[in-house]
Amino acid sequence: MAFSVKFNDVDLSTIVDGFTAITRNIGAGWTNTVQPNPIIGADFTQNSINSKSITVNFIANVKLDRFTSVRKALASALNVKQPAALIFDDDPNQVWWAVPDGTPTLDESSFYQAVGSITFLVPSGVSESVETNILNASNSGDRLGTITNNSGGSVDVEINNTGNLETFPTIEITNVHENGYIAIAGQNGAIEIGKRQEADGATSPMSENLYFSTSDTNFSDFKDVAPGTPNPQNDWLATNGKLEFQKDGLRLKEKGIVGSRQGVAGGMKVMTLPADSNGHVGAVNFYSYFNLFAWATAFGQTGVLQILFTDANDKLVAGYGIIKGDMVGNKAMMKAWVGGNNPREVASRDFIANNGEGNGAGSMNNVQFNEKTGDTDFLKQGGNFGFFWKGSRISEYVSELKNVEISKVYLYIGQYPNSNKFMGNLSIRRIWFRKDNVDVWHNIPNRYATGSKIIVNMNGKDTVVVNGMPAIQEKIKGTEPFSIPPGRSTLKILQSKWNTTPPIVQISYKERNL
Repeated sequence: MAFSVKFNDVDLSTIVDGFTAITRNIGAGWTNTVQPNPIIGADFTQNSINSKSITVNFIANVKLDRFTSVRKALASALNVKQPAALIFDDDPNQVWWAVPDGTPTLDESSFYQAVGSITFLVPSGVSESVETNILNASNSGDRLGTITNNSGGSVDVEINNTGNLETFPTIEITNVHENGYIAIAGQNGAIEIGKRQEADGATSPMSENLYFSTSDTNFSDFKDVAPGTPNPQNDWLATNGKLEFQKDGLRLKEKGIVGSRQGVAGGMKVMTLPADSNGHVGAVNFYSYFNLFAWATAFGQTGVLQILFTDANDKLVAGYGIIKGDMVGNKAMMKAWVGGNNPREVASRDFIANNGEGNGAGSMNNVQFNEKTGDTDFLKQGGNFGFFWKGSRISEYVSELKNVEISKVYLYIGQYPNSNKFMGNLSIRRIWFRKDNVDVWHNIPNRYATGSKIIVNMNGKDTVVVNGMPAIQEKIKGTEPFSIPPGRSTLKILQSKWNTTPPIVQISYKERNL
């Protein structure tokens, strides 16, 4: 069986006729830093791991083209712009992220056989496992380690890192009970998420959750609007159609008809906010999360989706929408609106209404509303408004709405009557909202609700993600991500002191080796 060397998903053994030697040496080498000792010798300061060189020697037998095909095929396979995966047959679960270094050789002086060599540079100096190790409740106690739930709500995780270098895990924590704080401590550091002193109950100002569609799966708490009810954002949008829960969320069942001065036919539902624990309806400070799905399964499909927030008199406070009026291509737009003295559109962002698969969409790829994602939100803090789009919120300040309360939530889905192709997927899959700064004693709906998921990536730009949303602001200042050392070590996971129900914990990591 031929020995295989794979680079950038190309098996080089299919190009050459055999490998005669591989020089990987031991480790990557170390650079030591010292400073002169005034009496004798020098004092050690620190050392660092160097980049690593790996050389492979090969042979290529004579062919009709006199090695031309070997030269061309190798040159093509080695031509990369950034480090690519280098994997050797004798260590198939280790990948070196490497680039060719210098000039590969091919000695054709023999009529019968050419010999050559390729040197690869591994900038990091280390390899990592191809497979990701995952430790959770299902394999606890096996070779990867052990997860132990403690009666006080903390969790001990013993991890067996069989690599010979530190590694940077991703830790996924699912809250089994509402919670306000997570601390993860290990041998090499500690990171804290949330608020150390968040209480389970206190005198506000605090937040109160008002509605979750996860417990109202058919959206039955949203009612059809009365005939003739205008769309709060634009009465150009007719509202006499019907919305209904279908397969994944709220969808358009019947588009209805349009009036003489209307250009979109659709249906609309409304909910008046439930009263808070003081019995008051309306929220000056308000947050809503929603999950939207917008995928046109063919060019030219059109549609309109809106989530609108109004005062008690149905006057628009703010709205979030998806508009696809392109009857030829596949361009759609995210829209954001505010009301007040000067009702207006405050944001419009173009995207391609694909399913997030790319296909040449570039920066307009639908990474926001595709089948797998869809997470977005809206925030009102007095006169400050935030509309989520691709990793951050678009901000707008409206002074005259500072003290205006949101009292109703409208859901609208419609279709252009002069288009016979409605979007294959346009739905509101989930929605929930809360009122902030409620001044009353009650059981606090803590920042991390039951079932909420916190992901801490010890080696990534999105260090903290909560419920699919980037949340680096949740990290407590002065605490930082850290690594786990080689061998067996223990992580301690702590929660709010009043929470005695351990969370569900999963640790994933790739082993790293010199």
